[in-house]
Amino acid sequence: MPITFRAWILKFIDVDLPIGDLANDIRQDKYFPKDNKREVLYEYLVSKSQNDRNVLNTFTDAWDYYLKSR
Repeated sequence: MPITFRAWILKFIDVDLPIGDLANDIRQDKYFPKDNKREVLYEYLVSKSQNDRNVLNTFTDAWDYYLKSR
């Protein structure tokens, strides 16, 4: 069974880059979706970040990296 995005990104908690910031935000968010569908995660982040382009771009880059690493 492939690793979920949430489990994968938590590996970046100590990285001092936007992906690390996103990982920390996800770790602290007890409501972050357990779903592993990009659309569900993206829409959740849109609502939580108030459509912050930096957060959404970081997620998009991280998602692409996640897919390549599986």
